[in-house]
Amino acid sequence: MSFLCVPHILTRMLWQKCGAVLLAVVVLSRAGNDPYSAVTPAQRTILQPVIERYVRDQIKQDWGNLWEIQDQTADLKNELLLGKRDAPNLTKQQFVAAMRETIGSGYPRLRSFDLREVKPDNGNFVMIGCGLATREEWKQQRFVIAGIRIVDGKALVDLFSMTSDSCK
Repeated sequence: MSFLCVPHILTRMLWQKCGAVLLAVVVLSRAGNDPYSAVTPAQRTILQPVIERYVRDQIKQDWGNLWEIQDQTADLKNELLLGKRDAPNLTKQQFVAAMRETIGSGYPRLRSFDLREVKPDNGNFVMIGCGLATREEWKQQRFVIAGIRIVDGKALVDLFSMTSDSCK
């Protein structure tokens, strides 16, 4: 089963355009499968360490380490810089400061994550998993998606989004 999505990697837009189909693909294809089964061995070699690092850095809030693999998309800048979507890329120090101010109070903090699927998407990739996230008094276990693109042989991960669908 495959799906067609918008050719860009912005996860919010991806979810808005393809969310129901994407979720159905994950649920139908999960049954004990390797989450990397939809990608080639060469792609897995690039993606797996970056996905593991991204999840670890998000959960441990290691923003300095995350900065190295974070895709500085317009969505990321919009969240961290209060609407400044066209701002230049953040330095490591700016990124760390913005993440410390935003995560857990303005944007959910990822507490746990179970990778379910990594899928190609028009030259990029989408990772989907079940995540527990919190923000102030809010606590939810939902599907989490994030886009990944390869730039000069290096994988960069977009800001994650949570769906409204439970993944328990």
